[in-house]
Amino acid sequence: MPTMRSAEALRIAGTLRQEGVQGVVISGGEPTLLPYLGDLVQELSGAHPDGGAPPRVVLSTNGLAPLKLMERVLPGLSWIALPVDSADEKEHRELRKGVAPHRERVLDLLQEVRKNHQQVKVKLGTVVTRRNVAGAPRVLDLIEKACLPDVWKVYQMSETNYGADNASWLSIDDDEFEEVVARCQEAADEREVTLRVYRNADRAGTYFFIDPDCQVVVIEAGEERRLGDFFDLVRDDATGSAGLVQPFRNAANFVGTYPLDPRGQS
Repeated sequence: MPTMRSAEALRIAGTLRQEGVQGVVISGGEPTLLPYLGDLVQELSGAHPDGGAPPRVVLSTNGLAPLKLMERVLPGLSWIALPVDSADEKEHRELRKGVAPHRERVLDLLQEVRKNHQQVKVKLGTVVTRRNVAGAPRVLDLIEKACLPDVWKVYQMSETNYGADNASWLSIDDDEFEEVVARCQEAADEREVTLRVYRNADRAGTYFFIDPDCQVVVIEAGEERRLGDFFDLVRDDATGSAGLVQPFRNAANFVGTYPLDPRGQS
């Protein structure tokens, strides 16, 4: 769908701040393609008029944006979320087609953040599919100690959107996923990195998305459900319609993934 207009994005940012939202993830698609990304980050992270704390802002990016662009955005971020799907080059390249050398670019950006933007914490994300069960648990082997992420989050592939179209060759069952998680936990413990796990069974009530057309999207019975226009729902005080967004689960998911303390304590 078309990109959200800057006026609408900034209006949403202002509304989120006004409503006291404590954390916002700017995601996509690829958000670094937005020409107004710097303005959006500034609107979300700027000092609050009444002295209250602004939302913690997370940028979830594929890591391919030019460093010059990232240097304009990083000062306003609390966290950056970067993807590495396998320690095996062939596996990673198969899952990240068309963006070579993706893994090297991500690791270079991670090093830049650690060196010159130390106020920004790092979440590394790994999506587990049938194609990377061998290399996913070894992702941390690619990273030197000084550049290790604050949080490593391992995701079970969701069979929605792209995942639904490719489930036959990408999806693994719950038991296989838990076997990979156990190996990732061993690796995380060895490198003293906090591990978080995304399971499809835990999605309901946890997420509150705003699509580029201003439609609010939540997860119900494992499927994405569009609730209506964001501004209409805010006006009608219906952003948690029918209990489809559970504030405690929503907040726990954010704080668990992006903790105030890098070792996982909220």
